[in-house]
Amino acid sequence: MRKTVNSIALNKFYNMQKIILLFLIAGAFSCTKQNGVPDEPPAPAASYKVIVTTKWSLPAFTVPVNAHLTTLIGMVHSKDTFLWGDMPATTGLEFVAEVGSNWRLVNELDSIISRQKALSQFAIPPPVINSSIEFPISLTTAFPSISFASMIAPSPDWFTGINNYSLLQNNKWVDDLSVDLMVYDAGTEDGDVFGYDNPATVPVQNVKVLSAANATVLANGNPVIGKIATIRFIRN
Repeated sequence: MRKTVNSIALNKFYNMQKIILLFLIAGAFSCTKQNGVPDEPPAPAASYKVIVTTKWSLPAFTVPVNAHLTTLIGMVHSKDTFLWGDMPATTGLEFVAEVGSNWRLVNELDSIISRQKALSQFAIPPPVINSSIEFPISLTTAFPSISFASMIAPSPDWFTGINNYSLLQNNKWVDDLSVDLMVYDAGTEDGDVFGYDNPATVPVQNVKVLSAANATVLANGNPVIGKIATIRFIRN
């Protein structure tokens, strides 16, 4: 009789364990679906139409008669690579920001590509002030990010661009996305003027968003300097 009771109790215990396990599996499957984790990995590559539109106009900015951007120099690269950060500008970025010279930055991008941290580089003619340009880019899951820089000219060392922006978000390629492009201070040259001939900043400062206090000629009396352009990515 004791063996029969023990056997029944043991069977009930095992059956209860099976029920609990089934509930756990079902719950985990339900959470996965509710959290939106995709069933399929992202496509290995994606191509985009890129539209850059300048917004350099009154009253947000003062606009000198010779206002322009320089060539958009950039790259398609891995997420652990960048053109600038909270650090001093590279020599290549310094020359883009100060005089719009590109060849040093091109050499730096070549070096990044040789280290297999970037897929490709590009040089795109800039849009005329308050107009747009379009160009294509192709990315892969290993190289899902884009960066570029362009001088705000004339200026001491001000530039705009985008830095290490990934189009692969939440394990999916974005379909249509617009990003504001701000004005940055390269931290390499002094001056609050629309001009090129300015003394070097000593010591060199880290790259940062340009403040209205340091660029009153551009700020046009506004307390902050806003977006000077936008970039839109449309997946093909």
